[in-house]
Amino acid sequence: MSSSGDASELAVLHATLGTVQAQNAALRQLVAIHDRLGALVLHGADVAAITRMLAELIGRRVLLLDELLQVVTESAPAGLGRHADAGSFSWAPREGYARAVLATLARERRPLRVPPMADFGVNASCVLAPVAVGDAILGYLAILAEIDAGGGREDLELQIVQHAATVYALSMMRERMAAEVARQLKDEVFEGLLLGRTQDEQVARERAMRLGYKPEVSYRVLVIDASSGVEDRPETGGQRRRLLESLAELSARHAAGSFATVRDDELVVLVPESEPATGLGRLAVQRAAALLPAWRVTVGVGGVCPSASAIARSYAQARRALETAERFGNHHQRDVVAFEDLGVYRLLFHVSDPAQLSAFTGQVLGPLLQYDQRHNGDLVRTLAAFLDRNGNLQATARELNLHVNSVAYRMQRVQAISGLDVADAEDRLLAQVALKILSGVGGV
Repeated sequence: MSSSGDASELAVLHATLGTVQAQNAALRQLVAIHDRLGALVLHGADVAAITRMLAELIGRRVLLLDELLQVVTESAPAGLGRHADAGSFSWAPREGYARAVLATLARERRPLRVPPMADFGVNASCVLAPVAVGDAILGYLAILAEIDAGGGREDLELQIVQHAATVYALSMMRERMAAEVARQLKDEVFEGLLLGRTQDEQVARERAMRLGYKPEVSYRVLVIDASSGVEDRPETGGQRRRLLESLAELSARHAAGSFATVRDDELVVLVPESEPATGLGRLAVQRAAALLPAWRVTVGVGGVCPSASAIARSYAQARRALETAERFGNHHQRDVVAFEDLGVYRLLFHVSDPAQLSAFTGQVLGPLLQYDQRHNGDLVRTLAAFLDRNGNLQATARELNLHVNSVAYRMQRVQAISGLDVADAEDRLLAQVALKILSGVGGV
């Protein structure tokens, strides 16, 4: 055999040996990662500790993400400054990025490599894998990839993220099971406080403190209702439950010191006064719209409860705000309604018969409504704008984009047709209440 043939065979052997060594190294790394992370799970470590360990083992930045690709916890290895992503890392995925990536992951159900998309809030390449148990997605695991990684390294990163996602699933399921037991015990205590079963303040305070209640802190009760907008189907209850549980987790992350319970068809959150309850409600509405866009979510906020025994009153007020919003509000909008902002609707809510409200509106505004319908007029809207602006003709004209003389003429017609005297306090009150009812059912 010629020397050139020997050299060629030697090169092939060297290449084969290098491949085998690389595969062995990759296998050893996978085994080490699985063993180290598995040991953490067995010792009860949480996902933050697992994330720190994984980042150190692979020398890359690691992120655990929620269902919308928002960061739950992240970690970078010591000495990350040597890596390319140290100073320029950004993870703030916009809706377009999240929608596209989540759709691909749902379709593929396997780890994926995602390129950087700086215009969509992510300027780093990463490998992503769903953290799944059966059909349930608990979150997503992201490992920032090396920009110059070769094909073998790319395959290894995909294998690492897939193996690690399995370990995360075990840890997260264990945490959820432990949390479920604790939640059931707390829910029983919380339920008693919400329904006012304990009137004695000392007993109520002691029970509330088991939930984390602090006597020196004032709270508000927030109630979130979710409706699919269609007749309930077997899967609707499960969807509602998952949505409310996701909103409960959101509340825990964004309102320190709050605690929540998912009841049969609502989420109830006790929120410290230092954390604006209406702001948390709007955040919950936004999250619900992202998770289930077709669903309608309404939030009621009760008054301040300075004592544990007042929790039941705040809950009743939050329910009143919620039910009033659903009864009188625009049913095509999600909204957050505070009890103290209900105004006259607090009284209207007690009229249980809708026919009585309709009869009252017809008595006060019936002639105007009939006139507008017959003549395609705008007198009811003109009256509403006039009263909203305290009878100021100029302000009303600006609102309706009319000349002030036109507004004055319309108001003369309003009084002549309806018999109302807008200079009389009682007539103004009657008109304003009737307009409130009409506005609540979508008539103005």
